Amino acid sequence: MIKKLFFIIFLTLIITFSSCSFEPDEIANDNICNDTVTMLNVGQASCTLIESEGEFCIIDTGWCDGQTDIISYLNQREVKTINLMVLTHFHSDHTSETLDIMQDFNVENILIPYLAIENTPKTSFYRTIVEEAEMGKYNLFFAEEGLQFGIGDGFIKVLNDTNNSSNINDTSVAVSYTNKDFVYVNIGDTELETEKLLIEKIPENISFFTASHHGSSDANSLQFLKKLNPNFVGISCGLNNEYGHPHDEMLGKLNYLGISYEITYNMGNIVYSMNDDCIIDRLQ
Repeated sequence: MIKKLFFIIFLTLIITFSSCSFEPDEIANDNICNDTVTMLNVGQASCTLIESEGEFCIIDTGWCDGQTDIISYLNQREVKTINLMVLTHFHSDHTSETLDIMQDFNVENILIPYLAIENTPKTSFYRTIVEEAEMGKYNLFFAEEGLQFGIGDGFIKVLNDTNNSSNINDTSVAVSYTNKDFVYVNIGDTELETEKLLIEKIPENISFFTASHHGSSDANSLQFLKKLNPNFVGISCGLNNEYGHPHDEMLGKLNYLGISYEITYNMGNIVYSMNDDCIIDRLQ
């Protein structure tokens, strides 16, 4: 009995020190979502929601057999207007829910890669994105280094000009979100080729990084991770996915560097507090 009681106390201490602690009335308060970055549990796909002072940025809109339905979740969070939608690149696991979101919510601005003619998708999806912008439904921006968008108390910044590689992953838009001392970085599915171009442009000693390419070993180089030196890394991928993400090699780098991480298929939605610089583990 004593051993069991000791184990419960020990487990409670671990949880307390590894995540944010809030009183029950605070959790019930809608303000708990203010100044958060949320990686949704969308399976072998990617979708991240940034909220600050009632303004929202959504980075990628992919869903692939995940437990969290994006539109239902946005409604749960009482989102009415998406101030900025970032589509890092044109793979369906990063864009599949885009048109449904555009139909159900007021989208003000969309940011996409600035692709050369040979890399521009010849799809009805891409044509719709461009044509609806031409009709005035939203503002369409093509990524260029230094471009900024205000979101609440912070701002999204484009870190790179588009690398017009034959590898679609390497055409990903890389962005940071800065809010006071908090810095978040998302580089889509960028692989090693574009990481080398980004290494001098990324911020150092950041708060939160979404692992590139779902935690693949063809990205997330040791040099890149050392430069970022994030407090926390979130990894978005589906359980038992066909690619074996996240790769053991990548997780080994995080362990070697002493960087904390969570995987969406274990954690569910990862809700991260900008102000407290930690996961809000009881807000799913």
